[in-house]
Amino acid sequence: MLSEISDDVQQMHKNALRDSVLTSALSTSLLGGQSVREVIQKGHYTPLSVCANEDSIHRVKRGDWEALEDVISREFPPGSEGRRLVLYGGAGMGKTTAVEKIIWDWATGIHLQHYALLIRVPVLELLTLEGKAESLQSMLGRMYAHISAETLTLALQRPQCLLLVLDGLEESQKLLCTPSTLICDPHQEATGLALLLSLLEGSLLPEASMLITSREQVKIESLRCFEVVGFSQTQRRTFFQHFFGEQSERRLCQVEQTLGVYEQCFHPAFCWTLCNVFKARFEAKNDPPETLTHLLSIITHTLLEKPKMNAEQTREIVFALGKLANPVYSTSDSRSVLHLHHPGVSDFLLAKGDATFTFLSPIMQEFLLAASFYLDQSVQEISDKHSDLYYTFLAGLSDSIQRKPLEDSVGSFDESRISEFSHWMMGLVSRVLSDRDQAKHFRVFQLLHHARNPSLVKESISKCKWLHVSYTSMQEADCAALSYAVSCVGEMEHMNLYRAELTDEQVQRLMPALRLSKRISLSQSRLSLAAITHLSAALADGQTIALDFSYSRLERESVKTLSHALTSSKLQSINLSRCSLTAADCEAMAEMLSGGSGLRVLDLCGNNLEDQGLVQLSGALENCKLQEINLDHCSLTATSMSALSSALNSDFSELNMLNLSRNAVMDDGMELISQVMRKGRLKILRVFSCGLTDSCCSSLAAAIQSEHCCLTELDLSVNDLGQSGAMQICEALMTPNCTLEILQMERCELTEEVFGALGMVLMSGVSRLISLSVGVNDVGDGGAKHMWQALRHKSCKLHHLDLEMLSLTDACVEELCDSVAASSYLSTLILKNNKMTDSSVPRLVKLMLDHPQMTELNLKYNDFSEDVFELMETCPNIIY
Repeated sequence: MLSEISDDVQQMHKNALRDSVLTSALSTSLLGGQSVREVIQKGHYTPLSVCANEDSIHRVKRGDWEALEDVISREFPPGSEGRRLVLYGGAGMGKTTAVEKIIWDWATGIHLQHYALLIRVPVLELLTLEGKAESLQSMLGRMYAHISAETLTLALQRPQCLLLVLDGLEESQKLLCTPSTLICDPHQEATGLALLLSLLEGSLLPEASMLITSREQVKIESLRCFEVVGFSQTQRRTFFQHFFGEQSERRLCQVEQTLGVYEQCFHPAFCWTLCNVFKARFEAKNDPPETLTHLLSIITHTLLEKPKMNAEQTREIVFALGKLANPVYSTSDSRSVLHLHHPGVSDFLLAKGDATFTFLSPIMQEFLLAASFYLDQSVQEISDKHSDLYYTFLAGLSDSIQRKPLEDSVGSFDESRISEFSHWMMGLVSRVLSDRDQAKHFRVFQLLHHARNPSLVKESISKCKWLHVSYTSMQEADCAALSYAVSCVGEMEHMNLYRAELTDEQVQRLMPALRLSKRISLSQSRLSLAAITHLSAALADGQTIALDFSYSRLERESVKTLSHALTSSKLQSINLSRCSLTAADCEAMAEMLSGGSGLRVLDLCGNNLEDQGLVQLSGALENCKLQEINLDHCSLTATSMSALSSALNSDFSELNMLNLSRNAVMDDGMELISQVMRKGRLKILRVFSCGLTDSCCSSLAAAIQSEHCCLTELDLSVNDLGQSGAMQICEALMTPNCTLEILQMERCELTEEVFGALGMVLMSGVSRLISLSVGVNDVGDGGAKHMWQALRHKSCKLHHLDLEMLSLTDACVEELCDSVAASSYLSTLILKNNKMTDSSVPRLVKLMLDHPQMTELNLKYNDFSEDVFELMETCPNIIY
């Protein structure tokens, strides 16, 4: 195909295209900058990043972008035909410069050499051919006089060899909705709009490849759309190297620390403007801009100084530009507001004919719109329908330092307007922080951060109900803004970072807030060792008293780093449940406990510590301040109970809550733990599902009734105590020394005789029990009647009674209701998973309605039909 177009013609065309690039005077930013020609000739071109349209939201968030050059190579491979690609993105994203670079590379023989001809199609000319008819061939022949008519005819007959470039397609959807007859013959005359639409729709030269740029996505199925997302972090670093040379790393760091600037640094035109301002400030030995608003104030001041106008004139210009920036003004309004060719305007606006205009920078447009609020008294209130940038600038301009360069040009802002903004901001804070929308929380924090007014932050937050929702998906800017808000307030009750995946840099930005947080939740989170190191530093000198790391996988070095920090922290409680800890991690935790830590509560539930790990921890438990430890489901056996018992029997141990549930403690281990109970310090013991039988009950009963025992809560559920073992426990409950208030014996193989003994305990006048759970023991109505008798007795002090899954039937309901009605204390009754039917419901509902002291009756999973649901709904304290 290439051989049909002579080498001489191709070379002549390449020379013409090369010359067109070299003569291009298009500039890249508000402050002028390099022309496209200079960028390409001097080797300063920085590649751009794009992302496929169907993945754009996901990929932009991840920063998982592709280099434009890679996409061009993939989408226009040798041997393909009819490949049609759209690059879309806002003004200043570098689309035109990128296209010029692609044209230059083809013209200089670097890329896309499998195309015989690369031809620009003049989009702007096609759109301005109002009512004029011309064929595509005649238009191209007029544009490329160096290509003979015969060669052009041949090329159009073999469109597979062509790459058409359509740069600058704006308002594409408006064009596509314009009625027009499509054509398919390049010799057929048509209006410019018809030619353009025919190319886009594929009726004209369908086998030709096309590269199209647009400010918005072009919604035609046959077109592959890629969003131009600007500079990646690596590409931005390259751009700064071109600009600042050896000082690029230092300057980049200074730029990225400027508040609000980092979020715009993907924008190529913005990067050029930014670099110009920083360079000028450094050369003049002035301080660099502190925020994005400060930067735009400096730029605006610089542009307004060029025409040598007085303050009144510049104020009028900014006032008028602000009106033009407002989308509610139509194009016709512009004439009555401002002449587009005024010397102070050309640096802000690009005129397109006599009646249309566009702002050179969308960012500047939003800045001027915000500035107009402070200058234009006709603006009645702050609108809720503008972009995030508008509110950012509104916040920044409320700060005297950030707005000073602009005020140097236009005069002082109206103080009443600044007060009005503060009032609006306080209302916004109150509305947003009392809601659960995480994204809106971050936006409010960023606005407060940009306003740089600590008293406004403190007053705004102190007057609202701040719902501490989970701040999961944060960027560095969010972290910095949250830290600023917390620093202004002075403290944070609960920093909720549930399921957060925080980088080293993000945790660094969060450190001021972490230091001031009383409680920090990092449940199900992912933090690198570097991030853990920063967190540990914040804990070591911060105010945190409770830390939740549950369900977060912690590597060994992370555990060591945390443990070391806790020795000097104010932390009182740490939850490390299900953090994949092993016996190897216990050494660091033991050192922490014995190294002066003030820790009171340690939750290690669901970690594979094994006996070796508990033995290591036990050494520290002999002499530390720990009061509660949760060892539920930690792969322990009776082997380690000796070391644990010895440690807890120490005169220096302060432990009063021990949870050994779901470990193979067995009877031998329980006898050792019973010795600890006699010591008189342990108040709560949970041995749920520990393989216990009646063999350990004699030593357990003896401990319960011993002189110094102060146990108030005991959970023996899911152990095979049987009648023999349970009766021994009941005998101990009848003694005056027994201090138990909460007893759980669910699924312990209890019999009706045991229920009778428990009833006697409750009526004895000696028992202190206020909560009893004896569910999942199949004693039926006969066993439950002992509970009903006890409830009626004046000595029974039960507040909570759990009788789940006892096989209760309707036959017991009348006595049940009479007993509950007679009780002076009972407030919650659990009757789940029993066999009561619809006939019981009216009586139960009446009971609850007549006795408001009953706060809960749980009837879930009984044999009720939907017919009685409406009746039960009349009583909110019934759960069904």
